[in-house]
Amino acid sequence: MSNGQRARLSDAEFNAAAQRLDELIQEFESLPYPVVKEKIFEALQAIDAIHREAVGRLIGAIIEQGHTDVIARAVQDPVMHTLLVLYDLVASDELPEIPTPENTKNFVALDDLVPVQRHVNTPVFSEVASVADVPAGTMKNFQVSDTMVLIANVNGEFYAVRDTCPGSVAPLHLGAFTAPIVVCPWHNEAFDVRTGKRADGTAGPNLSVLPLSVKDDVIKVAIGTRSTTVPLRS
Repeated sequence: MSNGQRARLSDAEFNAAAQRLDELIQEFESLPYPVVKEKIFEALQAIDAIHREAVGRLIGAIIEQGHTDVIARAVQDPVMHTLLVLYDLVASDELPEIPTPENTKNFVALDDLVPVQRHVNTPVFSEVASVADVPAGTMKNFQVSDTMVLIANVNGEFYAVRDTCPGSVAPLHLGAFTAPIVVCPWHNEAFDVRTGKRADGTAGPNLSVLPLSVKDDVIKVAIGTRSTTVPLRS
């Protein structure tokens, strides 16, 4: 392959990559680490804004030069059509009339390419305890709204899980804890409170890990989420 040439994805490879991206975004949504999740979505929003502006300017330049036939061919290509739909440059349910400098009713203005805002789900945190309430190497249960939460201190790092062992009704805080492993008092299964996964690596339901933050020696835990409007540009 010569310089300047790149390997092209087949339609199947493109669809697989798009599907994997959607799966990754859903995985990011479920991350129990709010700071990490916020940074990931901030990066995705920045990438989206850059791509929207660049693609919009490219399409606008092509139209200004009168090469609407290029846009027509792009719309007919499944991969290019997906990109144009993604950035709101063509309708998703049909192939639109090709825009021209005189007729732009189906074309988004360049100034409107970047969305003003986006709705994201953010964790709702509640104050639970102070750092001193859960010394290193210990765990303690607390009630947050109508949910019992178990907070564990692993070498000065705090983690929160629902205070229920999966597969039973036994409260985990009655079990043994040797950081970072908690052992269910009901059927003796062991879990890592940092990840919620089973300590022996076997398949089965894991602990429900909850988002947790510590600020000014106050431990906060999130049980649910709320929809928040995030501005993408002024």
